[in-house]
Amino acid sequence: MFSWITHNLTVFFGSVVTLAGVIAGLIHSSKADANSATKERTDLEKFILKTVKDDNEDLRKRYDDLAAKFHEMDDDYDRFKDYHDKIVKQLQEQIDLKEEENKNLRQKNAALKKENAAYRARYGKLEE
Repeated sequence: MFSWITHNLTVFFGSVVTLAGVIAGLIHSSKADANSATKERTDLEKFILKTVKDDNEDLRKRYDDLAAKFHEMDDDYDRFKDYHDKIVKQLQEQIDLKEEENKNLRQKNAALKKENAAYRARYGKLEE
């Protein structure tokens, strides 16, 4: 009988120890899962922040490059506009000179026609 009680107590204590081990394992795995989830969350947040930072730096660099190109094009446009205005002014001066020359030639032509008409009136038309 003593062996039967000993045996039953041994089984009972073994069961209690096994139950305690299972409970401790569940608590440990639960904490490990929570720690793992926290670590994964922290790693994911770090990844997201790094990705956003890298993208932001890339976009900032592209913006700065485009801004520099825009300023360069703006300067080129200003130089071209100044050159265009200079050429237009020179051409307008040439046109004004040609118009003045044309006016003088028309006046001279009118004077020559008048002189020719006076010559014809005086001497008649020349025959060939």
